[in-house]
Amino acid sequence: MLKYGATTDDFALVAYKNHQNAFLNPKARFYKKKISMEEIKNSPIVASPLRLFDCSISCNGASSMILSKEPSDIEIIGSAEISDCLSPFEREEMTSLESTKKAAELAYKEAKITPSQINIAEVHDAFTPLELISYEDLGFCSQGEGKELIRSGATKINGSLPVNTSGGLKAKGHPISPTGIAQVYEIVKQMRSQAGARQIKKPRIGLAHNIGGVGSVAAVHILKNLN
Repeated sequence: MLKYGATTDDFALVAYKNHQNAFLNPKARFYKKKISMEEIKNSPIVASPLRLFDCSISCNGASSMILSKEPSDIEIIGSAEISDCLSPFEREEMTSLESTKKAAELAYKEAKITPSQINIAEVHDAFTPLELISYEDLGFCSQGEGKELIRSGATKINGSLPVNTSGGLKAKGHPISPTGIAQVYEIVKQMRSQAGARQIKKPRIGLAHNIGGVGSVAAVHILKNLN
């Protein structure tokens, strides 16, 4: 907010988008639960400026997937994990996660693609400002322009780059350990046109981004639909 001019209204747009998506996801904690923009903006302060609806909901959950060398319709074409220092106060800046930036850079390089080729993304939105920061660190926009991306509607389910069609950690739920695999699951469902009411135009390339700690580790996986 101080560095780039983002506002609490921008954070509310992130929450509202993800709750709209979760409303359509039978596996989401907020499935079929309408959350209005007014409820988001008037929810209790947790740690200023973050309100209750800026924070992901903790829940129980499990996820699993099968990895195989056998031919499949979906392939992992890029994957990277990077560790950074544990304490945020040891970092040069508070508006970017070096672990995410480096992991994304390596994953894009391995996949031989650029950020502009991503058709769908599931990003780690444990708190709404983090989704804006992730837009920037993953190369979907320049530093400081995450707020412009959410304002434009580009990351909505019907936008040019749908982000967190599952509802994200914010509204699908954040059971911690299963979260990363659940992100891959959502992308695979979308690639196979099995996402039901939240189905987007069949994506060809998807990105899953998950972090641990306070950004002390980040993983980025890039999937390709071969059909």
